[in-house]
Amino acid sequence: MFVLPTFGLGVIASPTVPPGTFDTATLVNGNNVKNFENTITFTVQPSRDIDAGDSITLAGLTGSQTADGSLTLSGAGASVFGGIGSWTQSTGTLVLTVDTGQTLSTGSNTVITFNLTNPATLSSGVSGVTLDGPNFTQASISGTFLNTVDLFNVTTRDTEANILASTPFNPSGEVNIALGTDTGYYYIYDGSAWYIYNNDVSDPVIITATNTEATILASTPTAYTIEQATDTDDLYLYDGTAWYIFNNDS
Repeated sequence: MFVLPTFGLGVIASPTVPPGTFDTATLVNGNNVKNFENTITFTVQPSRDIDAGDSITLAGLTGSQTADGSLTLSGAGASVFGGIGSWTQSTGTLVLTVDTGQTLSTGSNTVITFNLTNPATLSSGVSGVTLDGPNFTQASISGTFLNTVDLFNVTTRDTEANILASTPFNPSGEVNIALGTDTGYYYIYDGSAWYIYNNDVSDPVIITATNTEATILASTPTAYTIEQATDTDDLYLYDGTAWYIFNNDS
């Protein structure tokens, strides 16, 4: 008797979708003064679209004073995530869920900002922040975040004549700055001589600890903030819209 051969039908596996990647994943600190609100800018671009209902997760932003809860998002891309993110303080985790009717698109950067309260004490900050997505390779975000510096106010307020006649002591790595009560000018003592800075403003200024020139000029702090740069030794005054450089070697 002839028997027809039988053939087993194997299961055809569905093609494997390779993990996506983040072509852009950056964070930029805002204010780095302790206890101040820090506006952080997040820029992201996935290698493929991420659809509504899916989430991306920033992790490792530890050390802030911002309690668990919802964070308000701002910036051009805030609507992609419905203008809100879910924050967990202990792990420094921000979950951003793509809103109904929205897409986190590839091909262009999506930029949002959110606010965290800086640590209450001086801090070297955190690095190793990561970004994850649905079937995406984890991205490491370079940089140091939530690092804080101290600040101190102008403590000498006197007439120009009295200021210029004084010879204060400069602590290591610092300069003395005085405010002329009769001129409204600022006077910087470099250890041997006074230099006069006329910025034509009467508001009291704040002087923060030092950063590099590049870091200072990239920041947008409170109006009338003064910083001294570690790499140039110059002083920088922010008037609310722009930085002005005081070269204390001239």
